[in-house]
Amino acid sequence: MTSENNRFEQLANAILSAGGQVDPSELHGFTCGILAAGAEPDKKRWQSELAALLDVEAVPADLDRDLLQLAEESGKQLGGSDFSFQLVLCDDEDIVSRTLALGHWCAGFLHGFGIGGAKVKLLPTSEEALKDIGAIAQVDADHVDASEEAEQQLIELQEYVRVAVLNIFTEVRGNKASGGPTVH
Repeated sequence: MTSENNRFEQLANAILSAGGQVDPSELHGFTCGILAAGAEPDKKRWQSELAALLDVEAVPADLDRDLLQLAEESGKQLGGSDFSFQLVLCDDEDIVSRTLALGHWCAGFLHGFGIGGAKVKLLPTSEEALKDIGAIAQVDADHVDASEEAEQQLIELQEYVRVAVLNIFTEVRGNKASGGPTVH
């Protein structure tokens, strides 16, 4: 198992235990969107935004701890020079599940990016990437076929999103990107 799959399963269990109604991929996308927008959320803001996303009254302490750790790890990966950042997605054998997870990740990213309130004008390539991420977020399970070509397209889309998010993060954060943000 990959560490991303372990992370996916760990988040899924924690969200379920908390009574949350969100896909772990969407939660990771949301977290990365906030970070990519340049936001440096403090714990109180982080908790209220995550509670709203999860549709729970309050984020339980263990889930809160896991989410803060996820944010710090994601920030370090996004800001690192080794391009180690990976999307947290399920590795289900079913292509429909994996495609929907990518769509959920993209929807979460756009939501988080909007909440993060980027204060820079993006380059046209990044604006186009955000539009593409929005299109991917609209994926329809009825239009996914289980073919070798679809598998290859999904892998290419995942890589496109990964690189696009790295570029957006670097563009928005500029010189502040090295090392990633710290949650206070």
